[in-house]
Amino acid sequence: SSKVLSTSQNRGRRCKESPTNSLSTMRFTSATVAALLLANTDVASAFSVRPPITANPLQTQSHQRLSPLNFAEVSGGMEELQELTEDKRANAFEKQVRKSPSFWKLAGYASIPVSAALGFGLVPSRRLAAHAAGAVITGVAGAIGKSRLDLITETAATPAIAQAIIDHGVNDPTTTNGYIREIQTQFGIVDDEEFEAMCADVYSKYLLGMVKFNPMTKTSEPKELENLKTALGLSNLMVGEAHGAAAAEWYRTTCLFTPEEDLEDPDHPDRQAMDKFLFLTERALSRGEETPEAFKYEMTRVAKAMNLSLMEAMERVTDVNEPFYARALKSTRAKLGSGQVSQSTLEKARISLGISEETARDMHVSCLNQEVRDLLGLATGDDDDDTVVDKATAQFSEGARERLDELKEILGLTDEDVDYEISAEATPLYQETALAAMKDVLAGAGSSDDAWEKMEVRRKQLLLPESKSKDLISSMVMQALGGPLEETNKFAKVNNEAAVYENLKEALEAKQALISILTKSGWDAFDDFDNTFCDPWNRQSANGFLRSDERIKMYKIFLNRTVLKSRDGSITDEMYDIIKQTKGLLGISDDQAEVEARSAFGPEVQKACLRAMTEIVADYTPELATNMKKDIDDAMAKYRLSEEFLREQGAIYYAKAVSQIGEKAPGGIPNKQMNEALNALQDMFKIAKEDTYAAHMEAFGRVYKKSIVEAMGSTGVIRDEFKESLAQLRERLGVREEDTKELFLEAIEEKFVPMIKWINSEMERTMLNQKQLSERRGKDMGEDMFQSGKVADGVLGLGAEVNIMGDIMNLVDFYAENDIAEQVEAGTKEVDGEEVPVFETSYPITALGSDALDQEMAEYLYRQFVVGAFTAQGEQAGRYEGARASFGGILGLTSEKMEEINDNIGTAVYDNFVSRTMATKGALDQQDMMFLANINGKLGLSSEQSEKLLMQSQKKVLSEEINTLMDDNPSPEGLKAFREKCNVMGMDLAEDVGISTPRLVRMFESEIVPGLKSGEITVDSSDILTEIQESLNLDPEECESMFEAVLLRLSKQAMDLINAELLRGREENTVDMIKELVRYAAFVDGDLGLTVEEPTAWQTFNIYEAFDFGDEDAEVIEANKELLKNALGINQ
Repeated sequence: SSKVLSTSQNRGRRCKESPTNSLSTMRFTSATVAALLLANTDVASAFSVRPPITANPLQTQSHQRLSPLNFAEVSGGMEELQELTEDKRANAFEKQVRKSPSFWKLAGYASIPVSAALGFGLVPSRRLAAHAAGAVITGVAGAIGKSRLDLITETAATPAIAQAIIDHGVNDPTTTNGYIREIQTQFGIVDDEEFEAMCADVYSKYLLGMVKFNPMTKTSEPKELENLKTALGLSNLMVGEAHGAAAAEWYRTTCLFTPEEDLEDPDHPDRQAMDKFLFLTERALSRGEETPEAFKYEMTRVAKAMNLSLMEAMERVTDVNEPFYARALKSTRAKLGSGQVSQSTLEKARISLGISEETARDMHVSCLNQEVRDLLGLATGDDDDDTVVDKATAQFSEGARERLDELKEILGLTDEDVDYEISAEATPLYQETALAAMKDVLAGAGSSDDAWEKMEVRRKQLLLPESKSKDLISSMVMQALGGPLEETNKFAKVNNEAAVYENLKEALEAKQALISILTKSGWDAFDDFDNTFCDPWNRQSANGFLRSDERIKMYKIFLNRTVLKSRDGSITDEMYDIIKQTKGLLGISDDQAEVEARSAFGPEVQKACLRAMTEIVADYTPELATNMKKDIDDAMAKYRLSEEFLREQGAIYYAKAVSQIGEKAPGGIPNKQMNEALNALQDMFKIAKEDTYAAHMEAFGRVYKKSIVEAMGSTGVIRDEFKESLAQLRERLGVREEDTKELFLEAIEEKFVPMIKWINSEMERTMLNQKQLSERRGKDMGEDMFQSGKVADGVLGLGAEVNIMGDIMNLVDFYAENDIAEQVEAGTKEVDGEEVPVFETSYPITALGSDALDQEMAEYLYRQFVVGAFTAQGEQAGRYEGARASFGGILGLTSEKMEEINDNIGTAVYDNFVSRTMATKGALDQQDMMFLANINGKLGLSSEQSEKLLMQSQKKVLSEEINTLMDDNPSPEGLKAFREKCNVMGMDLAEDVGISTPRLVRMFESEIVPGLKSGEITVDSSDILTEIQESLNLDPEECESMFEAVLLRLSKQAMDLINAELLRGREENTVDMIKELVRYAAFVDGDLGLTVEEPTAWQTFNIYEAFDFGDEDAEVIEANKELLKNALGINQ
């Protein structure tokens, strides 16, 4: 002690000499003092509040004995905590603090006064002040020592927590939690969050130990972690933090030695450890009853720390927990009948392992399936032996159904689930027996009754319900019937027709045998056998394995061989029935069967039809027709061909007959005998009248068209008497009215096109000069053609002025008299609550449709016709107006285009008339309106259209007029007259005339300013302002603002002039301007916003006061004086 004291004194002296070393000296001194006082451990124990925490000697050897968890082996978490408590890096001082934490806390608190006392006594001096200084210095050193002691104490708390877990285990987490809370008190850790962080660190290390020492997962470990959480008193948040920190630490240390590709290998220990960590994390978070959002966040954080996505992590969890649950299900099967398992037991296991209800159901169904296979003696996937099961003898033993029902209840499944699994596993076994029995019947080795008995016995052995017999047998029929067809196809491939024929007959016999077996199962859909079992588009059907060409080839062979084997080459009813059965067996469609029949026997019928056509056309008699018809009917009956085939072939031969008769008929028109011959062929070939029109049009159409052209004559119009003759000719030729309509239009078009081209040519000569005409027609038209249409002295010798209107009317008459236009239904409309059709005129032949005109010329012709009709007078004008719409339709113009042209013409007419009339009269009167109504009729304008055109024309005239007025200095009189004119016409200046707002403002100012200056507009006559505002249709508030601005501007101008005159000494010149100023002041009670110097203001007022007011009312004079004073700013 004296040595230590001497050392302290020497160091004290050195502190005085070197102040820079005082801090290190004080620290050393404090530590020395602490070592001096507490060198003996017994002393430390004497100051301890509680006995030191010591390890249980039985538990310190945990690696040799079972841990307190009572598991089959030592918990990896416990081993990790054991390493934590045995940390070799801790020095003796830290270990001493672990043993007596309470004492060291007290020592820390006592270090300051003890150090101060020592300093007081150790500093050598005779002066009291020196001792005090020494006490202060050593006291500071003691404070620093206390901080060091606190840090060491708190660091020692974490191993102490771990030791408490080791000592007391986690089987009773509540008791263990009490010991851990005492540690917080013993170590003096006041901050609960700090202590919880220490506990979370212990949890994290425990978790790492669980995956480090054993990568294989145990079912008890989730519960072990849950107990550890309770023992440590951790919140869900801290558990999540602990798992996140542990995940990052595990992945970091693991990747130092393990490549990432090894972590992808499911058999690698580190990969297994990773999956175990994820499983334990998922269980810890789920058992904490976190919200879905919190669970997703924490689980994602752990997954990210291991370089995985959340989905990948959850898949890893599934790979861990499902095998556990599968073993539980296997154990359940093993314990059936013992009463040791129940549905609730499985439910607890499911929840404990975190298996979802959907996954659990799938695993339950799989478990049931394994039990079914096990009861049948089939491999389940769990068998270790390679025993070969005889499927022919595999069957359920007695009590199997009861066992399955018990398992069903435990697994929470339904009877339907059990039936399905039995059916899925037993059906192939049943089908194997059924197929063998059917093949025996087909081979003649047994009867259908024997086969049925075998199948029934097998069905009962396999617990298949009787109600399923029909469906089970039906599926076997396809396979059984497919064998004979496969054999037949082999012969067909080598063209062995005889073998094909015989095998198909045997297949038909097999079909009947199978039907007898089906009947015993309750199947009765005999008429639907082929559709059910022989559908060629179903790969599982009896013929589904055959290609289409293979089936057709076999059918064709059977068909031909059947006819060859008949006595007279005809198909009897019995043979026909066999052919139909074969057709169904091979899945041949009706259309394909017809094709094959036509191919095989069609030539015989064609030969009969050709002979009949040739004989009847050459020399027809009724007896001949009867005999030929009998030959054809016999051939059809012999080969069972359809009437449709006869009609198709007959139509060909009938067309040839019509053509031959057309060539031999005089003038191309058949006589009565020829028509009778054609009618006989129609009946013989069973051809409908409608099907003969095409042939007759082909043969006689040109004759009918020629007759139409002849009936037109030179005028181009068919007279009524000729129309009746044409109708009779149509009947004689056997052509339809609709077809002759086309011929009629073709003939009409031959006359129509030249008429259009003539009108076009004359219009071009009228409207174009020689150069334009040459360019349009692409050739030199000569120098003697002029735009006027008159002929020069050239050699062309064209007539004088062309009468285009007359040519157009001839065209319209041609169209009307030949009744070319048609009325077609264009829609419906409602009349008196009923829908009635609406018809419009259709023009089947048009100038544009015939390419006789282009669009531009068609529009120009129509425009010229409308203008010509407008200028025409008398009866001719009425004809033109009536033909206007017809001519537009004949040209091919749409109603919209015609309306557009009419509007353009109407606009021009209205503009000219309205502008001329308003220029002379100023406005339109009743006579003018009547004239416009007449124009409407001529142009075909509706009232709405005429009103629109009138408004547009008036607007144009008025716009031009106001432009003229406003270009010069507008006079109030002119503006007033203009707006009154617009008002009388009902025209709004802005909306109808189109005058802009700025111009309306200018009109307003231009009209009121002269009135204000002249005195015409005063306060007493302010209604003039209202009249102008309403006439211009301006907003009242806007007008008020404009008027006020004008008033202030005029007032300022007047005052400026007054000032100028007063400066020049011409007071007499200010009289009128002062009166003007008074008038302006009257509108605003003198508030004119003037800024006038006081001398000038009084001078102005004195001049006004000196006026001779004559007989003016004294009150008015005084009021005006007050207004002037207000305006000049001198009113007191």
